[in-house]
Amino acid sequence: MKTLFAFLFVFFAGTVPGQTGDTVHVLTHHKNGAVNEDYNKINGLKSGEYKRYTRYDKIYIKGNYSNDSPTGIWEFYAADSAGKLIQRLDFDNHTELYVDSSRAHSLICGPRYFGGNMMQYEYIAKSIRAQFTPEEKRQMRGKAVNVFFTIDSITLKPGNCSINDATVANTIAAKMMRIVSVMPVWLPPVCKTDAMVWRFSVPFLFPDEI
Repeated sequence: MKTLFAFLFVFFAGTVPGQTGDTVHVLTHHKNGAVNEDYNKINGLKSGEYKRYTRYDKIYIKGNYSNDSPTGIWEFYAADSAGKLIQRLDFDNHTELYVDSSRAHSLICGPRYFGGNMMQYEYIAKSIRAQFTPEEKRQMRGKAVNVFFTIDSITLKPGNCSINDATVANTIAAKMMRIVSVMPVWLPPVCKTDAMVWRFSVPFLFPDEI
């Protein structure tokens, strides 16, 4: 069995709101001052065109949101100065339309979350907001808990979920594992491999404020 760990990182250098009614324009920046993300929120939900740029001022990710969920065709580009197209996904049909297997980012050859780490982070964050009660969020406030799971080469679905943290209440742990178990089907490896099962982990990051 190969062991893989999914590390999620989202950097916000700051937001610049330009509010019109219930619409907020969000603009974030890299440390070098270049634009990082550019999108709108309507009633607190991501809506419309989304663009993310590399520190070289080249497009990195682009697509559209509808009520905080990715929709339609999304394109993902290399993070280097070349900015070459790496992947094109159809979120409406959960289909990979194109992938450059020689450039697709993967530390170890294995299954890929549909949309990458950014979409996986958003899936977990939205699930925390929607599926945990205020009291559960209060109990978990400020905590980060890893859920471990496997992906097999046949179903490409999460299974064998576990949490190695005895401080988490059983009801909360069960809810976290259920959220992971119903993740969207993953994409297959882009490289040749004989492995049949991979082990991943994903952190549940509970906000400090509820």
